[in-house]
Amino acid sequence: MVMKLRAISDEDKTARRSAILLAALDLLDEDDYHDISIARIARRAGLAKGTIFLYFKTKEELFLQLQMREYTSWFEDVNRRLHDLLGHKKKIGVAEAVKTIMVSIRKHPTMVRMAPLIHVILEHNIDYKTALDFKRFLLAEIRTTGMLIERCLPFLRTNGGFRFLLDLHVLIIGVTQISNPAPLVKQVIEKEGMDVFQVKFEHKLEEMLVALLAGIKAGSK
Repeated sequence: MVMKLRAISDEDKTARRSAILLAALDLLDEDDYHDISIARIARRAGLAKGTIFLYFKTKEELFLQLQMREYTSWFEDVNRRLHDLLGHKKKIGVAEAVKTIMVSIRKHPTMVRMAPLIHVILEHNIDYKTALDFKRFLLAEIRTTGMLIERCLPFLRTNGGFRFLLDLHVLIIGVTQISNPAPLVKQVIEKEGMDVFQVKFEHKLEEMLVALLAGIKAGSK
């Protein structure tokens, strides 16, 4: 008996993998992560549900890979912006560096939206290799961007840029969560006298990053 060879090339596999991730991204623009099933992703990609599992073992792995794509895009963008800033300025202030980072963050809303999912959801129900690959990827990207930030802000010193980016990640998660309250809570805090609980993501994140860097700068003197 002659077995039929699988008629799919490496290029086809890469294209199909990309189509799956794109389908997941499209659905994430429409719905909450928890409401997106593998079956829905398969339908959106025009594939059988079982085909998805040939490329991603779990839903968590699939969305973790999607976040890696989002991170790649952001790191490339912010690195370019920081390089441009270094090329045009001899001395860069804290506020200017933060604004440059904020512009890049603003252009990557999906990355921001998915950040709170990483530690509590996406890093669960994955295998060791997936976790290792993800952390190695982040380590390399953070080191590169961290060194660029240190060049922009020399008071950060060695590894200061790395630590700043970790702090940035923590702040993105926290501010994202508090600036997106549950619908019922949103109704409550929109009532008269409750505006103190209303937090605008970009404004609050920029404010906290400036305060963080100003404090580090003061402590370095």
